[in-house]
Amino acid sequence: MMQRRVRKLGEILLSQGLISESQLAKALQIQQKTGKTLGTILIKTGLVSADDISSVLGQQIHISSRKRLGEVLVDQGLVSPKMLEKGLLHQKKSGKKLGETLIELGYITENKLIDILSAQLDVQHVILDQIKVKKALTSIIPKELCKKYNILPIYEQGGVITIAMADPTNLRTMDHIKFMTGKEIDAVMASEKEIQKAIERVYEDKMKQMSDLLHHAGQGHEELEVVEDEEQMEELTDEEGMEIVKIVNLIIHEAIDEEASDIHMEPTESGYLVKYRVDGELHKKQELPEHMRPQIISRLKIQGGMDIAEKRKPQDGRIKIRHQSRNVDLRVSSFPAMTKKALSEKIVMRIVDTEGKSLGLPQLGLSKDTLTRFERVIKSPDGIMLVTGPTGSGKSMSLYAALEFIKDYYEEKKQIITMEDPVESSVAGITQGQINPRAGFTFAAGMRSILRQDPDIIMIGEMRDLETSQMAVQAALTGHVVFSTLHTNDSPSAYTRLFDMGVAPYLVASTVRGIMAQRLVRRICSNCKEEYYPDDETLEQVGLKPGVKLYRGKGCSKCSGTGMRGRIGLYELLIPDREVQRLVNKKAESEDIKDYLLQKGDFITLRKDGLIKALKGITTLEQVIGATQETEL
Repeated sequence: MMQRRVRKLGEILLSQGLISESQLAKALQIQQKTGKTLGTILIKTGLVSADDISSVLGQQIHISSRKRLGEVLVDQGLVSPKMLEKGLLHQKKSGKKLGETLIELGYITENKLIDILSAQLDVQHVILDQIKVKKALTSIIPKELCKKYNILPIYEQGGVITIAMADPTNLRTMDHIKFMTGKEIDAVMASEKEIQKAIERVYEDKMKQMSDLLHHAGQGHEELEVVEDEEQMEELTDEEGMEIVKIVNLIIHEAIDEEASDIHMEPTESGYLVKYRVDGELHKKQELPEHMRPQIISRLKIQGGMDIAEKRKPQDGRIKIRHQSRNVDLRVSSFPAMTKKALSEKIVMRIVDTEGKSLGLPQLGLSKDTLTRFERVIKSPDGIMLVTGPTGSGKSMSLYAALEFIKDYYEEKKQIITMEDPVESSVAGITQGQINPRAGFTFAAGMRSILRQDPDIIMIGEMRDLETSQMAVQAALTGHVVFSTLHTNDSPSAYTRLFDMGVAPYLVASTVRGIMAQRLVRRICSNCKEEYYPDDETLEQVGLKPGVKLYRGKGCSKCSGTGMRGRIGLYELLIPDREVQRLVNKKAESEDIKDYLLQKGDFITLRKDGLIKALKGITTLEQVIGATQETEL
């Protein structure tokens, strides 16, 4: 039992970003050899400070034998025998628990009592003042549930959610939470007051914080007007400058918490409209006051290394930040935009979470047959594998999953090198190159040098021009495997795109091993999914039989009332046979290649894959229709 308690202490410190997994493992090894407490080891090795531990964890009290609460309190010197005797008398009269009685009499503090109880029950005591809870966890256990049972989710690991409770012996509450979340539940201890206070803090709407900041920052600026072309900006006081910094930071961190892919900041007639793109759709969040617009633009451009004096042409920049103990990159783009009053700038920030979640091939959403065929083709000893689709269709995620699969399949005995713009996810065991055109590191220049690095597998972020494409073909012809992306509507169109760039048809036919087109559609929220029967006319339009049952989301707290939560891919995998190669050699149109594949009968188009997922209740018919073409039936 004591080992479980030590492990829990380490897990809580790990979840709060105070230590890393390797540091915890090292400390546990030292603990096994020395027998010292984990907290002592972490402090002595300099991994954490005593203040760090005390800000998150209560005092660690160890009780070697099972005793009554009163005896333990006396043994620990927290109450005297006379205090205990008086407390027991009051307890008989009030009928309350001894601990509550001693707190009411002022003999012991609530935190000290919880330290003792947590030691008795072998349950970790947690101080909630500094605790950080991930957005994903608060969506699983909503605020209403926390208030009803007086609990707070702390973190999730390995399918087990740890919750803070005032009474960890209440198995009925734990069973209710387990039933409602579908996950195993573990408990730590905290006082009722701390839990109630933490619930309000953790679940507080960050947009309310924004409103408070805006109200404070806006004092005295009600009549401030934007100067024409915004070329002049009022001098900021230190206090006003700090408010702008807080507002910008709050916007960025809130977007990352909500798992947004982009932040849009659009100038309007009355202010600066903030939008987040979540699961492919834009959501309005807040309109900032007009007088703040030039200040916020300047702040973002300074952070992104852009020229704040140049407002008449587009600029690109990059911001690196820390969010919950991990690095996040923001690709910043400014674009001159006119309002009725003046020339302003629209800012868009693409969020690149390099240390965020990554998916394996089985989690992408490929059907069983497509997954098997895709795994087979990416294990080819040479050739080119292309992933196609529009911007934001998940191409990079698929390539990373493929590289992870190959790395594990060959047990890291193959040299894998990438050239990316930018590096969107860090993959251990793979050499990743960041394109830098200003320094002369372009895709074409990188291809010339990358072959001197003795690679087995090469990943090029995108085939953008003839030179890069020709070098990729040459690499494939000399025994290398090349992964890359193209912007095309479907898989057969990739051939046409390569022809248009000037690559010879016979080279394309002999090197391309597979082409996978993809789209991303929104998933139906599993918590509020319901069945329904669409009208026959709608079904017939998409080639489904009348009377077919489909699914949709009603809307609930977990999906913010949208009925949708998360995204999944639709896939169209083309593995060329001899007839396709013959058509490619003839420089046939993409429609001719597609007609042949459809006549062959085993080609699953994007539309068909989407309809299969809609019938299974994974996504909606509307999502499939919106993401695919009618000609793909």
